[in-house]
Amino acid sequence: MRIKKFRGKSILEVLNKVKKEFGEEAVILDSEQINTEEGQIYEMTAAIEEEEVIIKDSLPEIETKLVDNEQRFEDYIKREIAEIKKMLNNILNPQLKNINYLNLIEKGIPPFIAKELITTNSDLLEFVSEKLKEKGNVSNSKYQVFIGDSGTGKTTNIFKLAVWYKYKYHAKVLVISLDNYKIGNNFQTKRLAELLEIDFKILDLEELKEIEPILTKYNYVLIDTPSLEKRLMINDLEDLILKMPFLRFQWVVRATEHYEYILKLWGKIEKFPVEGIFLTFIDKISNSMPLFWILDNRIPPITFISNGERLPEDILKAEEKIIKKLLLKSILNI
Repeated sequence: MRIKKFRGKSILEVLNKVKKEFGEEAVILDSEQINTEEGQIYEMTAAIEEEEVIIKDSLPEIETKLVDNEQRFEDYIKREIAEIKKMLNNILNPQLKNINYLNLIEKGIPPFIAKELITTNSDLLEFVSEKLKEKGNVSNSKYQVFIGDSGTGKTTNIFKLAVWYKYKYHAKVLVISLDNYKIGNNFQTKRLAELLEIDFKILDLEELKEIEPILTKYNYVLIDTPSLEKRLMINDLEDLILKMPFLRFQWVVRATEHYEYILKLWGKIEKFPVEGIFLTFIDKISNSMPLFWILDNRIPPITFISNGERLPEDILKAEEKIIKKLLLKSILNI
């Protein structure tokens, strides 16, 4: 058997190299992503049987055993067959794992989730259920600060949530906007609050710290913020949480966003009391497999999802059955 390692910038490039040198009969023994001075690359270990070499090496030994004793030769053949079976089993099992892993990647499941799914050898439905149970449920905190990129739908979904609290729990709700950069936008937001009969204030960070005493009369205080890292900086959040440690954050994320960008942004805000993720634009996705990043243990659970533009109808509390249905949408053709 000939064994060799192949490297490339992508899995496809490495597989093409294996196929070119070893042909269709190549067996994949192992694959991994490694860091080099040039960046991350894929390394794959492949093998190919070289029958001619095996025959040449085995013939003298076989001929000797035939001369010595026919029974000994039969025992020898049995041992050789057993060894070959054992070798093939060891080779094919990793190959099958790699094939399944690549199939999950092709469907869009993030690599770190695909790897865990293959390692645990779990049924997909059982895996999703177990992961959601590990994350648990998040209570609805009284003071919620909504942070995220521009275009994620923070303002619209804050009002969806405000109306949801008002009519589902008969709660008294206050919406505060810290986005003072768009005068016209605040006018429209104020008008929306009047139509929905939701108390609304436009403040800056310093004013917010001063009105704490009047917040106690509300059941829920929902705070809208400008675009994260453009208008609202990380140090602004640090200062805010120092002055008002009772605040809890909701991270608003587009369902269409790539998992690499999401995890990169999470690395910047994970030190804050982010109790959940508000997932928006669910209606814009056709393949639910990339959304498996929400099962990652590093990030908080999903608290609410927004599945349309209607206000206030298109909002759902992220219960286990709702998230499970969302993640398995592509498989079940829902």
